[in-house]
Amino acid sequence: MEVIFLHRPIGVLTPEMMKAGVDAGKQILEKPTEFVPGGKIIAVYYARAQWLIVCIWEVPDMEAIMPFLEQMRIFGWNTEVIPAEKGEVAIDKIAKALGM
Repeated sequence: MEVIFLHRPIGVLTPEMMKAGVDAGKQILEKPTEFVPGGKIIAVYYARAQWLIVCIWEVPDMEAIMPFLEQMRIFGWNTEVIPAEKGEVAIDKIAKALGM
């Protein structure tokens, strides 16, 4: 399944916290399965001029991401998780809901 993460810092990030975040990001990109077992990073977007990082992951299930999300929280980031579907799947579900 694919999920979208919207990461937002809880408070103001100090330069030291930002450096630690960049180092952690490098580690996550190098070995994503060490952070989310069975996970694969599909895309990452750092929203310029905003405190927001958007990531799209492929994960085996929601339970696999929970330890990672708890770590993000401990390090000062709130994460919104949005289950994602491919366009064809979403359109089929909408069509069925409309009786088409």
